[in-house]
Amino acid sequence: MVVTMKVLVCSDGSPSVMEGVKCAVNALRRDIDYTLLYVLTERGIYESYKHLFREDLERIEALVGDVDSEKKTARRIFLDPLCTHMQEQGLAVRAVVREGHAAEEILDEVREGHYDIVMLGAGHSFSASRLLVGSTVTEVMRNARTCVMVMHPARMHITEQHR
Repeated sequence: MVVTMKVLVCSDGSPSVMEGVKCAVNALRRDIDYTLLYVLTERGIYESYKHLFREDLERIEALVGDVDSEKKTARRIFLDPLCTHMQEQGLAVRAVVREGHAAEEILDEVREGHYDIVMLGAGHSFSASRLLVGSTVTEVMRNARTCVMVMHPARMHITEQHR
């Protein structure tokens, strides 16, 4: 019997996580099942999108609706581009959007999906959203009963953000 490794890749939709995963794609094994996860927090897709992509505010206003439509929108905006990129590189990947507290939802997905590795992005800024992500990373690292990898954005991106 062939046992396939399962890897959960958690994304907050930020450009640094997207670029980090895209950079790692060439090093990722093709015989692993990958799942991309985005957690739709209580504040909703509109606030998440507004925070990450303020210049596209008008685009999201037409997409705000019920939770199911928010999940579909979150998948289309935050996961589908990365999912497509990974599939084009020959990786088996699926996208999942969950709703709730980020760390709790990640841990639930880890337990339910029996993942071997969890990959999380960690930012280096001190904005409120990055502090939330930082606490999410800490909570997942403390409570996941599997290997946890933390991806940090490249230093050149950090320098560009503070100019």
